[in-house]
Amino acid sequence: MMQALKERWQHFSERERLIVAAGGTVLAAALAFLFIIDPLLLSIDKLDRQAKRKAKDSQELALVAQEYVIKQARMAKLEQRMPSPPAQFSLLAFMEEATTSAQIRDRIVGMQPQAPVVVQGFQETSVDLRLDGVTLPQLLSLLTAIEQAPYDVQVHHLQLKPKYDNPVNLDATLKIVTYAKV
Repeated sequence: MMQALKERWQHFSERERLIVAAGGTVLAAALAFLFIIDPLLLSIDKLDRQAKRKAKDSQELALVAQEYVIKQARMAKLEQRMPSPPAQFSLLAFMEEATTSAQIRDRIVGMQPQAPVVVQGFQETSVDLRLDGVTLPQLLSLLTAIEQAPYDVQVHHLQLKPKYDNPVNLDATLKIVTYAKV
């Protein structure tokens, strides 16, 4: 077969040889592009997209790590303010002292302790407090006393309603919560 191709090539004129050689070169270039270069370009594009996605994921992971460190520091700070297990801290007794110091103990309509709940190794103790006819400065005094507690005491819910007969006085409902390690 090679011999037949060589004979045909010898019978071609110079012009025909030039046309066949150019056609062969174009065909070889097209096949090289189709089977070698195009798949390489596709895999380079795919790798570029993956690299961009991985860089974005890496940035997101760095942000999550930063948030984690901040939250860990906040958690450590909160744990320092929690009573240690041998310490006896009564939220109910603390609230009585706080209302006395804010001079609104006589305005207490109800102080109801809730059953302690254990969540992820921490015991949550809460008290629902209802006050009748308190002024805003008295309520602020109570909130300041809660904020300055020796342990971490938080107000989870605060609802205020003005009295209809005297809008200066308020009816207040508070949910006070504290946490302790179990």
